[in-house]
Amino acid sequence: MPQPAHSLSQGDRQLLLGQTIAPTADDGSGSPSLLTALSEGRYEDVLRSPAAKAIFGTDLEDGAAVGPAFAPADLGPYVTALVLSYIQAQGTGAWTEITLIGAACLSAFVQTNWTGPEFPLDPAGLLPRLLAERWKESFTTTTPPVLEEGMDKHEIGRRAYAARVYLGVKQSKERAQLDRVLLRQLSVDGEDAYSMAPRPMYLYLARLLLVDIPSAEDSRLTERDGATPMAHWWSARALLIQQSLLDYPSQTLMDQIIGHFAKVKQLLPPSPASDSALESADASDSAQTVLMLDDDSEMPNFERPTVDAVQSVAGNGIPLTSASMAPDSHKWDAVAGADRNLWARYLLEVGVVYSQHQMPLDSKKCFMQAQAASGLQWEMTGAKGKRTRFQSSDITQLVLLAKSATRAGSGSANSEGQFPEALALNDDTLLEKIKFTDTAVEEHAEQEHLQVTDECILLALCLNVQNENPAHGLTSELMRPFVARVLEQPTNWSVYTMGLLLRSRLEMAKTRTAERATLQLQALVDQITHPLPSAQEAGAAERLQYLYTLSLPSQWEFERELANQFMAMGVIRSALDIYERLGMWDEVVSCYVLLEQNEVALRIINEQLTLYPDSSKLWCVLGDLKREPEHWRHAWEISGQRYARAMRSLGAHYYGKSDYANAVECYQLALDLNPLFEKSWYVLGCAALQIKNWDLAATAFQRVVNLEHDNGEAWNNLATVYIHMGSSQRNRAWYALREAVKAKFDSWQVWSNFLTVSVGIGQISSAIHAMTRVIELRADKDGAASIDLDALRTIINAVIRGRILVGMNEKQAAHAEAQYVRYMEHLLVATIEARISDSAPLWRAMADYWFWRKDYRHCLDCYAKAYRCLSQMPQVAYAQPVFNDATEAALELVSMYENLGDKTQTVRVATDADAAVPEHKSAAVEQPVCADWKYQSKMLLRTLIGKGKASFEGTPAFVRLSEALSALRQA
Repeated sequence: MPQPAHSLSQGDRQLLLGQTIAPTADDGSGSPSLLTALSEGRYEDVLRSPAAKAIFGTDLEDGAAVGPAFAPADLGPYVTALVLSYIQAQGTGAWTEITLIGAACLSAFVQTNWTGPEFPLDPAGLLPRLLAERWKESFTTTTPPVLEEGMDKHEIGRRAYAARVYLGVKQSKERAQLDRVLLRQLSVDGEDAYSMAPRPMYLYLARLLLVDIPSAEDSRLTERDGATPMAHWWSARALLIQQSLLDYPSQTLMDQIIGHFAKVKQLLPPSPASDSALESADASDSAQTVLMLDDDSEMPNFERPTVDAVQSVAGNGIPLTSASMAPDSHKWDAVAGADRNLWARYLLEVGVVYSQHQMPLDSKKCFMQAQAASGLQWEMTGAKGKRTRFQSSDITQLVLLAKSATRAGSGSANSEGQFPEALALNDDTLLEKIKFTDTAVEEHAEQEHLQVTDECILLALCLNVQNENPAHGLTSELMRPFVARVLEQPTNWSVYTMGLLLRSRLEMAKTRTAERATLQLQALVDQITHPLPSAQEAGAAERLQYLYTLSLPSQWEFERELANQFMAMGVIRSALDIYERLGMWDEVVSCYVLLEQNEVALRIINEQLTLYPDSSKLWCVLGDLKREPEHWRHAWEISGQRYARAMRSLGAHYYGKSDYANAVECYQLALDLNPLFEKSWYVLGCAALQIKNWDLAATAFQRVVNLEHDNGEAWNNLATVYIHMGSSQRNRAWYALREAVKAKFDSWQVWSNFLTVSVGIGQISSAIHAMTRVIELRADKDGAASIDLDALRTIINAVIRGRILVGMNEKQAAHAEAQYVRYMEHLLVATIEARISDSAPLWRAMADYWFWRKDYRHCLDCYAKAYRCLSQMPQVAYAQPVFNDATEAALELVSMYENLGDKTQTVRVATDADAAVPEHKSAAVEQPVCADWKYQSKMLLRTLIGKGKASFEGTPAFVRLSEALSALRQA
């Protein structure tokens, strides 16, 4: 692989990896000192540097440029003009400083809203004095509180809210207007940014410096990539943080993030990383989705995924097998360790992007490649142990064994006490953690200290387990070992916080651990909202070092999660207090509805509309509360027809009223703005189905399955659309249903559809499997009604007449026929005969198969059972139609007795001496198919004549029976 034209310098690498950069002699440009300050988390020093002052005009005294008429909307053009002037004066080398200042703005925003500790610098202070005074935060203070000696650590740092930046704080009118304008400019694709995010100016300036200004069409802006190779990486990070502000993901931002990461990849050193790391089946390519029949798909495997059997752990070393390594990990052996670390970080960040956009297949691919790059080995296995205090016997428990390629030091860079507090369980039954019988398991975790990057990979894989599987106890059990392994040794503040958060989420579902989960979540919220003094807190540099490799939620999402847990526990009033403070009006309305106080919810929303009459979101909430479509229409109009949620809500309203044409129109408008909504695509597809717009329905369901590949309903509906589009699309319908049954394994309706289409296109093996699954799901309740007789006859005829062997040579035909015989006999014997015995047409259809197999005994048995199904019905004695059917079955059985009874058939019979010998090893002998066939025939005719004599003597059917009996007597 050729070296990239531009590559990352050592300083760039250290900064991107969060490593501290040693101070160097300043060359006059300021860049070395800025690099050092940024790497050490001294973002304020970067933002107060001469370069930053020149870019933001901090010392500017020109009243004309920033006079009283200067509006919030003028901030972008103002900073852009200063940046261009600075580049013109300093040359292309200024791009490094601009990028570092943009990264400092981004880090300041993240520190304020994600990690803490409190950032002292008001972003308005970066601007000229006139603007700084107008837009300043009057409640902000940097004076540390006076702390009493010996104060409890939970009370230390409970600073007065009036002296801190926090969610829900009241701003001055000028500053509130500025924040609203900036947040509106951070909205994308009709999705609003969170309206109460503190200090949005930092993110706005970061986006200006890292994304908007460099992408402008100006000849002075074309040399950034060569001057600052790391800029695209920071651009992607800024856009990811902006994405986290939105109510719902944006396709535009997603495309931009992946675009920047694709450019970063060109700057990385050569490696075996797959070129497909950034290629995903995103929604924009859904129209090109290949839904064609695979030549090798004749005999697909539909078995339900199962968890591998756990193995016992023995020995002291507990070696990890090569199977625990990522695919192609050996290909990285020739890559230098520093390059591998860089690649692992890159792949992790890309994987996190996919994970946050609910694309588990793409994220897993990136995480596995990151594992290969880092050299991490891990294995999920089993070991005997106890979970409870009073458990008498050891039970196999899941445990994750992990080992880094390069062993980390036993000590942590973070001093004791600077990690978030991990609360003890304190349960009278459950142990704090599993106590393993084999002490080597615990010794392994104590001795094998993991690299922090490897811990991030384990947490990412843990989240991917959740994204790839339904909410189920088994899913939680699979995730728990990942979290337990990471929490064994604290190494980084953010990583440990993420581990505690995941543990809390897993414990919320269980009664004995729900209390600890809630308290732990409260403690994680408090460490940001009520921070400790700086001497007892982890520094900003450590907190942000691995943030972009984790799916760590923002401060408001943390608090929302806590409120949601309160709701789950029934503590609605506490949840309501959090929702109201955070301005989460959808949740506020839901709480009051649960409390049966709809009028209070209505009053609160109207009060907010009085304050913010141009808020499209509030109008939508009002529409949701009152179910009046004019409110959604008003929200759409005041947004300039850019608020996608209004059209989604209106479309749902029309769909509920069966007004499918208007529903289609609304959903199309919403999805034109933001196509990353699989639920909207799904409803659009359903509405298009109702109005028979097959092309639109097909497009909609294709987009759904590209966004959520395991959506079985969407695959099933897509198949329905293809069936309606004509016979030319039946292969596509079959493929869609093949995917549907994987996701809807227990839905007999989907399997029935798959059976019908498989029979229609001649996919006989799939039809056999589908019929087997339908019977397994329905037979206990519906009996013979669970079998599609027409489909069964078609399958049997295809096998009997050799349609499945067309185009094969002799060897292939013999092999295929043997396979189909095995499939058929499993269907007929193990599935049908074991469950259903009361259907005459069913036994008659199966008899044809056994006649073709020359298993004449089995064939006669099927004819006999078909006859008994009719002759043993009570109606045979008084209902003419039933008697006629029984007569036909009796005469048919007699005819088969006459034709097959005297034939011989090879059977295997064990002798007395070999009674224990398996049947397939017993002696083969020739025996008559039915030696007493005449006697059997006479008996069944006499019996049926006796049953019908009183009611049907003299009828044509009765006469036929009598004549058949006379013929047998004369034979």
